[in-house]
Parts: sequence; structure tokens; C-alpha cells
Amino acid sequence: MVTVTRHSSLLVLTIVLFTIPPGFAQNEPTDAASDRSAEVESSDVGKLPWSDQQAQLGDLPARRMTHARELLHLLSIDESQLAGFADGKPLGAQDEETVNRILYRIPRFPLNDLHRWAQSTENLSALIAAPNDHRADTFLIRGRTTKIERVEILPEAVERLEFDHYFRIHVALDASPHTAVLCCRETPAAWASGELLGEPIVAYGLFLKLGESKAQRTEFAFATPHIGWLPSAPNAAVGITTDLVQLAALGMDVSLFDDVRPLNQKPITQADRECFYQLLAAVGKADANAIRSHARPTVDLAALLQQPATQHGRLMVVRGTARRAMNIRVNDKDIQERFGIDHYYQIDVFIPLDDQVVRLGKQADGAGPTFTNSYPVTVCVLRLPPGLPEGTDIREEVSIPAACFKLWAYPSRFVSAYDQKQLQVSPMFMGVEPRVIQFDASQNPYIGFAVAGIFVALLALAWIALWRTGRNDSKFKRNILTRRFEVQPGNSLNDAGIEEPGEPDFSKWD
Repeated sequence: MVTVTRHSSLLVLTIVLFTIPPGFAQNEPTDAASDRSAEVESSDVGKLPWSDQQAQLGDLPARRMTHARELLHLLSIDESQLAGFADGKPLGAQDEETVNRILYRIPRFPLNDLHRWAQSTENLSALIAAPNDHRADTFLIRGRTTKIERVEILPEAVERLEFDHYFRIHVALDASPHTAVLCCRETPAAWASGELLGEPIVAYGLFLKLGESKAQRTEFAFATPHIGWLPSAPNAAVGITTDLVQLAALGMDVSLFDDVRPLNQKPITQADRECFYQLLAAVGKADANAIRSHARPTVDLAALLQQPATQHGRLMVVRGTARRAMNIRVNDKDIQERFGIDHYYQIDVFIPLDDQVVRLGKQADGAGPTFTNSYPVTVCVLRLPPGLPEGTDIREEVSIPAACFKLWAYPSRFVSAYDQKQLQVSPMFMGVEPRVIQFDASQNPYIGFAVAGIFVALLALAWIALWRTGRNDSKFKRNILTRRFEVQPGNSLNDAGIEEPGEPDFSKWD
């Protein structure tokens, strides 16, 4: 719960802190919590709890498989079951048992394998000619939704399968006259009504069978572990903002925020992993100027702390003092293969609070941790500029256009000084390459102009002073000296009053 109160022009945010859940790993990514609490061991920084893919697959072989059929066979789905699909007919009751078994197993498929196996749907003539030869081939499917059906699982099979329904999403394929029906256990939360159609999607699908063919148009049935949503227009009714549309244009599956939304104000977990890396890849590889042009000029900290569920994907410019920049290695092969990411940088930035005060805790008397000058946020980027060094003790002013990932919680020495069980909460962003702000004349031409103007003015004053001095000397010579020794008309030098003594006068020495 977050409450906001105002005192005159001062905005006070009171944030309820969370206790560390049992079993929480202390090597989670950590962050400096305030200017007084930046004492964090570098060895504890950035160790995200992404479990290894092989651990999820159990006893599957470590060798690289070359086709999804190999994996299906290891998961007890053999060729005879795949051969049971009858081509030329829509999916029906005769296909349910095999479809259900595949949907039960397909969440365990490594995404990097699906990525590696995937073919384009631009030319499907080989599947039409010989569907048996291509059963379980993997395809990257892009298109727009035309119909969504919910299929209920027979009650006697629910306990065995661990899900009670699945969806058939009908899609008009991009760059193809054909259509597809995708069998999937989940759809984006905003599609729950089944009325939101015409939405752009992307998915990895295993080919199951040919459906009906009409007017040179064939329907292809696929099973997929996930439907990615790439909205192309804002829709306030379902929470699609212009920022999310911008991210979708960069390849970000915005439906992944459905997994992250319930995890605000909680530590980073395995459930955050896919959204974390997709957002990092989409924003980190984007044109910095394009992101900056769409981003809000400052961080809306009040909205991020009060209403984090509405802020996922919001584009903002994070401007403040970078206190740490840590190089985090990414050893997961699937992330390296799918996104080309083998490292990233975690930057801890303190943003100015201006007239805001952030108070953490449940204490009404204000006894909890209080931030009055700055507040910590985390920004993950793929590159550092030359002017921003790595390290745990830096102080550089930076400006980073970034997208909000979530409001996360982590151990903080500053907060734990008040209560050992409490966690710090801070916004986490994915950003483009930071811009280091240099406060010197080379970065502000007006300072140079001002200095040059002052120099010119001083030169002008010096010239005027010299001119007036010279003018006064000329006047003195003309009016005093000239008149004293001037020979009047009609007189000779002997009459000028100029006397020269005939001999030295030593009288003063007497």
C-alpha cells in the first residue's frame, strides 16, 4: 500500500516496506539505497537468479538436438502419435489427446532451440505437398488474430495434464495467403473477452497438421508455448499506451508484462527473466535519439511508486548521479543465442527529489527510512559511453532514455538499519547508452559567449582609459607648456624670458 500526502509545496510519499521472504537468496542484485548507504560488496552485485535451462529440463541430454521430434520423443511423444493427425480436416476430438500431450510438454522446450529450428511461413508449399514429412517442424509465425476459441479439457484429464483448458487462436498469416490456428495454453490477459481481434502476434509453432483448404487457402495447425503480442496502435481500454506500441515496433512482446505485473515490489525471480531480457534487447539496441524523442523528460517517481502496475514499459529520461556501474556477465546460452547478449551493465542512479520526500515504512510518525534529496533507481544498459567508467564508487551526471521494467525490492544497508527484515523498493529501467553530462564551457556555448563578451568589454574600457589619458596630456601641453614658452609676435627669443646661467650655481652647497 502506498499513501501520498502534501504539506504546502512538499510532496511526501509513504511506501510500505516488505519483509524478506523465507529462502530469499542474499546474492540478488543489490543497489545503493541513499548517499549514506552505498556500501555494497561488489561480489554481490548483479547476480540475477535465472536458473540454468538444463536444470528446467531435468535429465534431458546436454547435446544440441537438431529437431523438435527428438525432444518430443524424449518427452514420450513418438512418431506414431504424430502420424495420428488426419490432414485435410479441422482440429477436432480425434486430435485432442495428442494436442493435449504436446501442450503439456511444450513449455519445457528451450526457447533458443525453437529459435534455432524456426523456419519462415512465407513459403509453405512443401508442407502442403508432403505434411507427413514435416510433422513437428518449427516455424516463426507472424500474423493478425481473426478468432479466439477456448477449448475445455475433459475433467478426467485435468489432474493428469495440470491445466483445464487451452486456446485456439486463428491467425491470418503475414506475407502469405494462408491461415493458421495456434493451440496455446495461455493468451495475453487483455484478450480474455475474446473480442479483441486484428492484433499483430508472433509465435514459435510446431506444425501439427493441415486443416481445410478453400480457394487456394489452406489452414495450418500449430502448437506453441506462447503467443507474443505486438500491438500496432494505442488502446486505452486494454492498457496499450503509445510507449508500448513503440516497444512493440522494436520487437518487444508486451504480453510479457502480464507475468511481471503481479511481481512489483518483490525481488527479481525466474518469472521476470524473459521480460527482462526482451526489454533489455529491444531498448538497448534501439536508436537512442528515437527513444529520447518518445520519452518523458523526467522520471515520474510518484506514479512509479504508487501505481507500478500501470507504468510497465513507460519511456522516461532518467537523469541523476550515477554512483555505480557494474559489468554483469550473462552466461546463459539461450540468451546469448537469441538476443546476442553476453553482458550488460547495471547502473545505480540517484535522481533528484526536488520538492518530494519519500518515506519508507508503516510508521505514521516518520520513524522509517526517509529520502529528502535523491532517490535510487536501477538502469540496465548494454553499453557504457567513454566518459562513464565502471566501478562501485563513481560520481557522474548521466541522462538515460529508458523503459520502466518493474518496481523491485532488494536488501539495502540503509533500510536494514531501521529494520533487518525490510527491503528497499526502487524502479528498474532498461535503457539505451547513457549520455554523460559535462558541466563546462565546451558543453554550454553561452558560457563561452559570456566570457568572450566580458573580455571585449574590458579591452574597450582599457582603450577608453588610455585615450582619455592621452587627450589630457595633449591639452596640458597645448594650454600650459606652449603658452609659457611661446614668443609673442614682434619679439625675438631674447625677449622670451628664457635665462641660462653663465656658470654653475653651488650656492646650495654653502
